[in-house]
Amino acid sequence: MRRSILSWGALAVTIFVWGSYLVSTRAAMTQQLSPVDMGVLRSVPAALLILPFIIKRGLKPKTANWLDILIIGGGGGTLFTVLLASGYQYAPTVDGGLFTPSMLPVFVAALSLIFLGRAYAKLQYVGIALIVLGALAVGGFEAILNTASGSWRGHLLFLTGSCCWAAYTVRFNISALDPIAGAIVILGWSSIAFLTAVAFFGTGLHLVPTPILAIQVFQGIMAGFVANFTFLYAIRTLGPTIPAAAAALVPVIAALGGWVFLDEPISAFKWLGILVVAAGVALASGVIETRRRRKPAVS
Repeated sequence: MRRSILSWGALAVTIFVWGSYLVSTRAAMTQQLSPVDMGVLRSVPAALLILPFIIKRGLKPKTANWLDILIIGGGGGTLFTVLLASGYQYAPTVDGGLFTPSMLPVFVAALSLIFLGRAYAKLQYVGIALIVLGALAVGGFEAILNTASGSWRGHLLFLTGSCCWAAYTVRFNISALDPIAGAIVILGWSSIAFLTAVAFFGTGLHLVPTPILAIQVFQGIMAGFVANFTFLYAIRTLGPTIPAAAAALVPVIAALGGWVFLDEPISAFKWLGILVVAAGVALASGVIETRRRRKPAVS
């Protein structure tokens, strides 16, 4: 019982941090920070916090192999951050929520089916179809009626980032890594990648006003340090499907945050898309199917 409470509490913290992460990332892109700058802010402060664990276990923990480092550190840590930040150069906060965390269960299901042979219930496939329908409807509407804005470029970047995130989720679930080792892999190696990129391409962080920099560093610690542990813990105790499906709440948090803090309008059509996607995620999670199976038969 206690473990169940901790698992769901960790997932709730993760969802809230993810929603605020999208808002702060969009804000950073409007302040002319580069994707590499965002990567440094998201990984390095958090990596410094787990430095004692890195020193003790090494950058390659005993339970990690090089494929773990490539998929989790390279895909989930480095590439995902670059793709998300780049997408926000073209599209608003709510779009990032619709096309990144909301699409996560779709990609998790696809990867699990292809590489693990995992079967899903019919309702879960219905949910996955609703997610795709809702996201594509919003994306197609934007691409046709608002081509000049370039939002569709952001949507493609978000989708690719979501795929990287799904690969990291599935890989961690089948790996021998515990949450601390997983955090070392994702934060340690992404920090090396972004600091190397800074050495080659330079940085504009020294030009950012101190209050804005402090907010981004704090968000980097929350997203890179706190949410990494809570998300990995939720995956380990609940499995990959439910944490991925809980992302239904992220676009709602992101949309409200973008509206309140960044003055980004949200059309009725996008709210409809959020509702369709959220319903799809609820079905894709398998929670409804599980409850149906557990419901005692009435004699």
